[in-house]
Amino acid sequence: MNLEEVRERLNGPVFPTITPFKDDALNSVDHEALKDYVDFLYDAGARAFYVMTYNGRFSLLSWDEMKQVNETVTRHVKDKDPSCVVIVADPMTNPTSVSIEFAQHAESIGADVISCIFMERYHHDDQVYDHFKAVADSTNIGILIHEQALAGIHGTCFYPIELLDRLADIPNVIALKEDSKQPLYSERVIEAVSDRVNIIISGRGKRQYIHFNNMGCHAHLVGVASFIPKVAFTFHDAYNKGDMKTCWGIINELERPFFDIGMRFGWHPVLKSGMELCNVMSRVERAPLCELTEAQHNEVKGVVDKMRQSKYWEE
Repeated sequence: MNLEEVRERLNGPVFPTITPFKDDALNSVDHEALKDYVDFLYDAGARAFYVMTYNGRFSLLSWDEMKQVNETVTRHVKDKDPSCVVIVADPMTNPTSVSIEFAQHAESIGADVISCIFMERYHHDDQVYDHFKAVADSTNIGILIHEQALAGIHGTCFYPIELLDRLADIPNVIALKEDSKQPLYSERVIEAVSDRVNIIISGRGKRQYIHFNNMGCHAHLVGVASFIPKVAFTFHDAYNKGDMKTCWGIINELERPFFDIGMRFGWHPVLKSGMELCNVMSRVERAPLCELTEAQHNEVKGVVDKMRQSKYWEE
């Protein structure tokens, strides 16, 4: 696919892939279970996959393991359906040369987009711009800017809008993951760059998508749809038809209670527990991330059991 075709397909729900681990001494990555999970999402209708988000446990993987996971998902998805969009990612903390290495590897395995993040201490705009420009110049695939707060010399700050405007003019920068969770700032970002890059909203995605779609937001990362994926498409069908009662029913009866317990015990282990309860994936984790205790897992079960009673629940 060319970059315009990728942008056309990068709309609506985007599915982060969760990384499963084996219950062995190293908690090694379970690549067969990962393929099964991709099949599960695809069979439910998923056509846009985002590998190595926080849900993908990238912080727990070596760089070689990250490349292996990127490759497993990309090749498995593309073998099933070349029209699907696959976004892979570089490591969170690394020099520009490693981001370039990951971008070139992503292109070699057939990925459509490389997600890059800037985590070095921020001193001035050119430092950030030059990093992303170097990565973009090294590859022909799309670049997604994971726009997260910059660690400046006087504390954290959001990307200056002027900087995002410059970045959006780089020809193969085609998407931006808006991760600030600050509505007024998000509005400014969308207004400034959504004419040139696809905006993927993150964090309580369905609620934010309702708010920002008419302003130019193109897509959102899914939440509970990671283990009940059909809900993502019910939501979008309802939204496109103007059926806001269904949209808010899904948010209030499915997403909100699960997010609430995720805030109590930690989103990532709670998500894995939800997946195990729905027979999607084992909740085995890799240290230092811990699985929930049995008592906590049972609390998640109580929440999921109540969610199952909603008319919006779909498996």
